[in-house]
Amino acid sequence: MVLTREFQYTPPMPSPDQSLPTSTRRRLTGILFTASALNRTAFIAAITVTAIAAEDMLGSAQFAGVPAAVATVGVAVGTTTISDFMAQRGRRLGFVAGLTVGVVGASLGAVAVALSSFPLLLVALYLFGMGSGADRLSRYAAADVAGPARSASAIALIVWAGTIGSIVGPALLGPAETVARLVDLEAAAGVYAAAALFVGASATLLWFFLRPDPLGAIDDIEIDDKTTSREVRAHFRTPMGRYALLALVVGQVVMALIMAMTPIHIRGSGAGISLVGVVISAHTLGMFAFSPVTGWLAPRVGNVRVILLGQGLLIVSALMAMPAAGDDRVLLISALFLLGLGWNLGFVAASALLTEGIHGPAKLRVQGIGDSVTWSASAIAVFSSGVLLDWGGFARLNLIGIGIVALALIYRLSLGRLRPLATHG
Repeated sequence: MVLTREFQYTPPMPSPDQSLPTSTRRRLTGILFTASALNRTAFIAAITVTAIAAEDMLGSAQFAGVPAAVATVGVAVGTTTISDFMAQRGRRLGFVAGLTVGVVGASLGAVAVALSSFPLLLVALYLFGMGSGADRLSRYAAADVAGPARSASAIALIVWAGTIGSIVGPALLGPAETVARLVDLEAAAGVYAAAALFVGASATLLWFFLRPDPLGAIDDIEIDDKTTSREVRAHFRTPMGRYALLALVVGQVVMALIMAMTPIHIRGSGAGISLVGVVISAHTLGMFAFSPVTGWLAPRVGNVRVILLGQGLLIVSALMAMPAAGDDRVLLISALFLLGLGWNLGFVAASALLTEGIHGPAKLRVQGIGDSVTWSASAIAVFSSGVLLDWGGFARLNLIGIGIVALALIYRLSLGRLRPLATHG
């Protein structure tokens, strides 16, 4: 590796776009897509029942968002830890190590529900979140395989894998409840057990078939921690680096704030878990189904414009959700679908924008830090959501979301033209 005085990297090997045959790139992308679909199915199913399981244990919705918040903290810690591990040992080993922790967490979740132990549920969700942190980095692995010119499309494809999770995840609730009842357990215990099986299948797939590693000859990459840290800091000092990170944070926070308490809002009206499944399914469909369109649109109209479009949809969705009663099927389905779609536009475009113009080990560090900050902010949002719902109701929760997006729009207006850190590959 050659380091210039401007802390720029010359990669020690050709980019994956140049060194891997097209057939290999497609095979690796397909494996990443399948593994991510399994992981997203597990995550969506587990998180859907987490607030309800917590409310049953505590007898109140006030702190029902805490376990999901702890899971999000786990994601934040996992993305940073695993991205550093990947920079030294490769993507494949990083994925498998993280997902193994996720299997342990999901299994403990089933035990926590069976024992009605809230402290154990918190430990379980933290570990499960760490495992999910590995999955969150799979979009960047796909970008490694595709190369810089097709990074947005590759990221979008992996995000699109969540479409499968948005359909299969909520659909697992009914069968998991049936199986759990057969062995005299709560429905949530069956859901967590199913999540463990899905994450385990993903880890097995990646262990045996994600070869060659998306990072290529990782053993030839030498990391200068001091110089890498300098380049990372320089990147986040640029308006583009700061704005990309802000866009990731705002989209995730607003989505999490509203989505986390929607199941509680629905059940508070007397509606059953079936309506929860339908609404969350519509929401996750919006989050993932249109990712190929987002990936096609971003390089054509610009990542920043796509981010702004997504933020506009977040505002529209919150305005629709504000007057919705807990049993208002049509309004909640429409609002939560648009909430997911707005998140998708911002997430895909901001992920591509985040590492634009940065190369080498610093790129992995930027990815890890970006996801860590994003998921840490999301954890605060999820934790706060239960308190805010108990304090001001569902309408005020949505109003706060609108305010957060408005502040992000004002910040964008204050910036000039966004330019990447000057690097070369």
